[in-house]
Amino acid sequence: MAGGAEKKGDESMHDFSARASLRSRQSSAIYASVLAAFLCLSTSAAEAASNDADLMTTGSVVQNNTAHEIAIEIVKPGSEGLELTARLSDTGGLIERDIAWKLRDAQGSVVYEGTSSLANLAVQPGDYNVEATYGSAHFSQDLTVLPANHLMVSFVLNVGGIRVLPRLKNIDLTATDSETFIYAMSGHAKGKLITISKTPGEILRVEAGDYRVESRFSAGNAVAIADVHVKPGLMSAIEIDHAAGLARLAYVGAPDAHVSWQVTDQSGEALAAIEGLSVNVVLKPGTYVAKASIGSEMLTANFVIIEGQARDIMLGN
Repeated sequence: MAGGAEKKGDESMHDFSARASLRSRQSSAIYASVLAAFLCLSTSAAEAASNDADLMTTGSVVQNNTAHEIAIEIVKPGSEGLELTARLSDTGGLIERDIAWKLRDAQGSVVYEGTSSLANLAVQPGDYNVEATYGSAHFSQDLTVLPANHLMVSFVLNVGGIRVLPRLKNIDLTATDSETFIYAMSGHAKGKLITISKTPGEILRVEAGDYRVESRFSAGNAVAIADVHVKPGLMSAIEIDHAAGLARLAYVGAPDAHVSWQVTDQSGEALAAIEGLSVNVVLKPGTYVAKASIGSEMLTANFVIIEGQARDIMLGN
């Protein structure tokens, strides 16, 4: 079973900052602001030329995969550029954590690649494609910089977070390695593995949508599954409970011995071998056999695991 909660916190916890939307410009600069909804805006250079003379030239944006806000500053020819920022949601502040940016020109050549919360680039007038990667979320957008324009684009990424904490009833898991697998259940990546985390409680940044969370332990056979809906700008916290117990296997002998453990369940199915003098194994309830190989020597112990129980299995000469 799993319990989930949606949280909206400050940027230091979840990137949900309240930074001002776009920095101010000199009073002599001329601005034109456009709020573009998904797949709704396409302004060509020819259309831009017919706009009001005070606005002169405006940027054109095509193939809108992402909602965004645009502002244009009129600059001297030869001073054209791009300023790229992003938000988690249309009502959120700018993301202050690093975003991976990649800018390609009309020929597909990479003209900029870097990681920052704000990318301020000097570019020549022309057509470009912007790629932004944040966590496991990836976005692409075509745009055009026209002569005498400094184009400022703030993308709305529609990204939220998933935070997973695996649990065993009444058992401390601080010394037990776990893995979390996130599968998309909606959107363009439906059915695909989106990301993997080996850090309990890590915030996994994903596109808004439906996901299946699968929690496993690096050693053992216990699996727990939960479904979660992620909303833009919000974090879904999941405490996922495993119906399992913990076997603490330890070799009592030479401290420099090389020990390889093999655990087999009651049907004879063997888990992956584990190395170490002592190891923690999370197991479904049942009967097991633990074998410790030390050189040519083999030590064996039979034991039973009950849900919510931790057992110490010690082998030695």
